[in-house]
Amino acid sequence: MEDNTFNIKTEQQMLNHIKNIKYLVIYPDKTRHFYKSLRKIGSEICVDSSTISKKMQGKDSCTCVARGSGFIFWIKKIN
Repeated sequence: MEDNTFNIKTEQQMLNHIKNIKYLVIYPDKTRHFYKSLRKIGSEICVDSSTISKKMQGKDSCTCVARGSGFIFWIKKIN
């Protein structure tokens, strides 16, 4: 039986995967998550994507506080 833990098998696949990553988010428990869109971030951390976009206007990072929970997240745009 083949172990499919790692889906990326070539350097080109890795480069294609990295090219699609746009944002790094640090969660309150200090874990790191990578995202392709602000919309996906917003749905996962309970902060509207338009709020994140406004906070990042002219900057490459911001902090956001989640509705209800009050958890703080740090978001950084990566290229």
